[in-house]
Amino acid sequence: MTVLQELIGDQSLAVWIALGVIGFLLTWKGANVVESTTSKISDHFGVSQAVQGGLIVAAATSFPELAIIIISVLVLGDFGVGAGALIGTAVFNILVIPAAVAVTSGDTTTTQGIVYRDAIFYMVAVLALFGVIALGVLGTDGRDLARITPQMGVGLLVLYGVYVILLVGGKSGASDLKRTESTNVPKQVGLFAAGLVVVLVGVESMVSMTVQISDALDAPTFLISVTVLSILSSFPDLLVGVKMGKAGDKRAAIANVFGTNTFNLVAALPIGVILAGGVSIGFLTSVPLMLFLFYTTLVVVVLAATDFEITIEEGYALLAMYLLFIVWMTTEALGITTFLTESTLRTIVG
Repeated sequence: MTVLQELIGDQSLAVWIALGVIGFLLTWKGANVVESTTSKISDHFGVSQAVQGGLIVAAATSFPELAIIIISVLVLGDFGVGAGALIGTAVFNILVIPAAVAVTSGDTTTTQGIVYRDAIFYMVAVLALFGVIALGVLGTDGRDLARITPQMGVGLLVLYGVYVILLVGGKSGASDLKRTESTNVPKQVGLFAAGLVVVLVGVESMVSMTVQISDALDAPTFLISVTVLSILSSFPDLLVGVKMGKAGDKRAAIANVFGTNTFNLVAALPIGVILAGGVSIGFLTSVPLMLFLFYTTLVVVVLAATDFEITIEEGYALLAMYLLFIVWMTTEALGITTFLTESTLRTIVG
């Protein structure tokens, strides 16, 4: 039970949806403040734009997902809520954001650095998470459950550390640096902290709504998280990407996508595993989802590497792939398809 559920008790589903919408608005506003303040502080200290887009802004805009994983583990005691949100967010980010940037701003050029460093490393992160889940089966009696230990979580965090080293070390040239002396750092730090608090409050409301919708539909919280909750939490990332694209910084928008997803999978999710002291996840559930995530990522990488641009037509194709994903998740919830079986969905526990 979330803090909000304990405070207001039983309410109608309409009330919980209204509270979830309010939580979404708070998360949106708080995430904007976090992104803005981190950018200004980074500019003040002369951090390169590449590092800002791929690392600092990516981590800042991923704070809603990190908050979801923390609340789901420490408050709700249901790792499935956080895991579903992170996987759904990864699919949303990799398909919808590049598509939205291309559709709203025109053909989007990429670079060798984005493709051969950020995109390829993200694919490594996806495979590493898949490998950890597969190794987790070795610690169980059968193939239905995979046990992910805190030590495995630390291993994924080390992988993220490698990404940070590659990103910072590869973009240290002074030509890409700028410094804003007029920035009031203490004020920005205060706004940053306030933004984090607002995001936490908003995420708490959205998680509460997710649990209530799951109960009302008698559907696993994982499925509601991988669709509804992930879309709501990813919306700030979408707005940041579209804003960057319209401002003429399309490359940074694409780099931010890969940086955000890398942070979510090999930083935010492992933090949840460590805080929970290890988790068990349905192996037969994770396999089709991870394969879908891997192959959609592969499609985006190929498109980005072809003439180093994502065209408007390719953007519409990516949106169609995401709609296919939503349809798939909906048919799973309704029992029309059974690639994700009820039994394996119910085994996602803390």
